[in-house]
Amino acid sequence: MDATIAELKPATLCACGKCGSTSLWEELFAIVEGKSFKSMNYTGPPWIHDLLNKKLWTNIEAKRRTDWSNFKDQDSFALIRDPKERIVSAWKSKVSCDLKAEIDEQRHVVPHLLNLVGPSSNITARTDKGFPCLDLSEYLAVLSQIHGQGREGLLNIHFLPQHLGCFKDVPPSMWTVVTTISGPNALCSLKSVVSKSTNNMSNTDDGCQMIKTHNYTRSVDLSRADEVILDRITSKEYEMLGQYLNNA
Repeated sequence: MDATIAELKPATLCACGKCGSTSLWEELFAIVEGKSFKSMNYTGPPWIHDLLNKKLWTNIEAKRRTDWSNFKDQDSFALIRDPKERIVSAWKSKVSCDLKAEIDEQRHVVPHLLNLVGPSSNITARTDKGFPCLDLSEYLAVLSQIHGQGREGLLNIHFLPQHLGCFKDVPPSMWTVVTTISGPNALCSLKSVVSKSTNNMSNTDDGCQMIKTHNYTRSVDLSRADEVILDRITSKEYEMLGQYLNNA
């Protein structure tokens, strides 16, 4: 992945949690730093997601966008994911009772979900595995109750609906690029948004695809009640992102 450092231009980038953001930032790192993130051999912080860390990101001046009035003055790139697939993926890595999940993070994530739904819920976390976790149906029921209370905007970034994240202030139609991590031109589109030069663009489909850091292939069994909840809590996301998901 090592490469010549690109000449950069101002750009706005956004990726929701569980949309492939790790892969996005690793590709961006290679573009702007001229080397792979893995070559840094970090086993702890700084994390690739911390674009404000100058020890790691030495060639960019990143800042959180708070003024959206001049958004159209520069190119932009937003990474999205199929909403239902994303919600299930978030459960697998952040909430599931599977020992392969990210247990350290679950100690914070699961209690936060249950705190959001409040005392009105009779759902409690399982602790028999030595860490708090929820079965899939319980997790979906908690999300359903949070959405029903109108508190979905307070969810952790891994569960926050995409229309309340990257597109809260600016609709997808105003972004230069809206793509999934598996989009056939995702990498070349990223390069075109952040780089002044197009010399490093690939003419092949494979050269324009992004890497995939996360690879969750374990299927899940959904009850009819689970499917109804997923339909309900993702309806606004599909309404906003449907055409972009179909074109990815």
